[in-house]
Amino acid sequence: MKFDSYITSNTKTASTVKDYTEFLNKYEFDKEKFSLKKAAFTLAETLITLTIIGVVAALTIPNLISSYQKHTYVVGLKKAYSQFQNAMKMIPITQGCPAGDFDCAGWNDWGHYENGQWVSDVTNIDGQEFNGKTFNKRTYLLSKQFKINKLCYSRSTDPECTKAAKASYGHWTFNAAPLFVTNDGMTFYYNSSLGIGIDINGLNGPNKYGRDLFQFYITDQYAENRYGIPQGTIVPYGSKLYADIRNQPNEYWRNGNHCTTENVNKGKYGVEYCAGRVLEEDAMNY
Repeated sequence: MKFDSYITSNTKTASTVKDYTEFLNKYEFDKEKFSLKKAAFTLAETLITLTIIGVVAALTIPNLISSYQKHTYVVGLKKAYSQFQNAMKMIPITQGCPAGDFDCAGWNDWGHYENGQWVSDVTNIDGQEFNGKTFNKRTYLLSKQFKINKLCYSRSTDPECTKAAKASYGHWTFNAAPLFVTNDGMTFYYNSSLGIGIDINGLNGPNKYGRDLFQFYITDQYAENRYGIPQGTIVPYGSKLYADIRNQPNEYWRNGNHCTTENVNKGKYGVEYCAGRVLEEDAMNY
């Protein structure tokens, strides 16, 4: 039924019909074809919009992912640094010694010279004879302060130890130094007499200094006697304190220009100083 017929067939007044007719005439509506049309995008408009979205995504998503990953590294480093500091403080205490007494704890027993040659002292800790292998002994003492799932001594042939060593040492492919892996995936490894490296995510990549690998210095009696810094203090490589203790101004990251994007990406010398920069800036600005 047409609208005109509906109007006239029902109880509508003549004025109502007249008003309706005038309304249609005024606006020139085609009563037979009268309909509501919905607006829509054309195919070309849709394709252009999708192209713009794709370009924006291609430009922004990699940066977002990189920023998130860097943030994850910073959080991991700060966590490892805090745990490392607390662990060093606890070593004498867990060995039944006064706080800060690393001699009592057996940390400083290196052996001695006798008749012109180096003689290893036999050091018994918790029933283990370390026979002068100081790195093994220190690794053991430090590992006691963590919940660990793997402890590796020097030149271990255990495949898991070899795998952890290769990941932590980056370009080095031997497993000479001792290490341990914590339950939450961090690897602590010795690579010098006073240097401890931390791989904050263990076997996971990228296994690069300045990203997930960082280096720290453990102060000894020399630093305590000369600078008044308590023995066993953890000092990030590349920090101002590290450069002062070493009396090498260029080993402060701001002076040496070591910790840069190019150096980190290419694994160049000096990237071990990034620990000082990240902790000082509380960010990974490279």
